[in-house]
Amino acid sequence: MEDDAQVGQGEDLRKFILAALSASHRNVVNCALCHRALPVFEQFPLVDGTLFLSPSRHDEIEYDVPCHLQGRLMHLYAVCVDCLEGVHKIICIKCKSRWDGSWHQLGTMYTYDILAASPCCQVSTVHK
Repeated sequence: MEDDAQVGQGEDLRKFILAALSASHRNVVNCALCHRALPVFEQFPLVDGTLFLSPSRHDEIEYDVPCHLQGRLMHLYAVCVDCLEGVHKIICIKCKSRWDGSWHQLGTMYTYDILAASPCCQVSTVHK
């Protein structure tokens, strides 16, 4: 697994994710888009997909793991490999365009909101 942090911080990142999940009594995360249950593994890659942090909670996404990063409340989300690769047709609620997650790296944890980072329209809420 790689992350967008400094090289060598992978072990700290792994511990951060596992601690956040443990604090929420979770050993499974759900895909934010299709709700598929993703088991969490002890070693990288931690899930069959990718993880990302968001500074705001997406009200339309039921599954998040609250955590603190540098004293700031964040929300940990997952997106499964099928949603990332387009197996599930994910479309925007407002503009009806298809969401493309294929450029995201599997097994990664992004420290930014991947859904908000490349919006397709003014309201970037996506669903299955």
